[in-house]
Amino acid sequence: MRESITNGFVVTSVGALSTLRTFTLLTGSLLAAAASAAEDDFATAVLTPFWRSQPMTESMFFIQSSADSRPRSALLFKPSRLLKVVSATRETTFTEGIDYRLDPKSGVLELPPGSRIPYKTFDQLHPLMSSDEPKISLQAGDPLRGLFFDNQDGYHRLQVEVTYECQPGQWQGPTPRYAGDILPRLLKKLGEGDSVKIFLSGDSISEGYNASRFTGARPGCPAYGELFALAVEKHFGSKVEFQNFAVGGWQSSQGLKQVIDDRVGEQHPDLMIVAFGMNDVFRRDPAAFKQNIKGILNAVRQDSPATEFILISTMLGNAEWGMPMEQFALYRQALSELCEPGIVLADITAIWEELLKRKSFYDLTGNGVNHPNDFGHRIYAQALMAMLIESNAE
Repeated sequence: MRESITNGFVVTSVGALSTLRTFTLLTGSLLAAAASAAEDDFATAVLTPFWRSQPMTESMFFIQSSADSRPRSALLFKPSRLLKVVSATRETTFTEGIDYRLDPKSGVLELPPGSRIPYKTFDQLHPLMSSDEPKISLQAGDPLRGLFFDNQDGYHRLQVEVTYECQPGQWQGPTPRYAGDILPRLLKKLGEGDSVKIFLSGDSISEGYNASRFTGARPGCPAYGELFALAVEKHFGSKVEFQNFAVGGWQSSQGLKQVIDDRVGEQHPDLMIVAFGMNDVFRRDPAAFKQNIKGILNAVRQDSPATEFILISTMLGNAEWGMPMEQFALYRQALSELCEPGIVLADITAIWEELLKRKSFYDLTGNGVNHPNDFGHRIYAQALMAMLIESNAE
């Protein structure tokens, strides 16, 4: 067992594979002394969801689709005024007219010759399997080509962060509904400022891949579970004990076994977030997935009947990798069928479907195939937080 204190968190790691990180978020003066200004900014950014944000901040990844075109990337919303463009690490500020040009009508940024902003050509994004480029083989498609893949900060260092003003009301996609009537025990405790326990069970996305804090890159944005816990504490003033049981590569069946073997319910969490699906979809068996998730709920409730749950339908994977894209909606439906008083769905799948109508998958990914970047983790946390703040839900 290893224990350390970092930015106000008590971090406990147990075991090599099934790493358990326990984060005890401290309140009051101790939190103020321990938390960095950047961490406070990350929590603040979660309190207002992207569909209400003014100004808006999002990530971009530039792609040159052909030799006779310039590298381009599209903003989610049409901007009224561009405020700044910085590297995703926030170490470099780029200059309009020199590093990028904005078409205000289309909301597309284009890189002129000599731009300092990195980009990828089509061939670089789809390297030959015989090359030395970092890549992963395709699940389906051309066996000679792979997909640019980096499970550390490779994508992060190629992305930029854009902040701009825009007219409100441009988001036409789904937004979470306030869950006060579905999670009454949790909201009552938070409303009274009582301390709460929030647990997270999931796969690599929930473990933290590829948030910049997880990969050790700047600016050190926490993964969505930590972001959510920080935002809950900041908004409600409650002490939050956050435990993350997620393990990379796991499917729901392994999550079920863990919850049973470790008797997670005996710790009596107030809220249990369950977030599987990205790995499960390859099995093409939503019925089995539903039974596994139901088993997790029942196992926790057996020892802790008062625990309430948020089920997360996963972000979409990269269609170019050859993922079974038709399965994501089926797995979301399986989760929705489990919802009842005390169990609510955070439909990240639906949000991603809408995002990809405007944004490239590569604008949102941290590894190129199935993990979110900092912006993606922030979207996850914002969706969760919107379910607890009535004014942020629709």
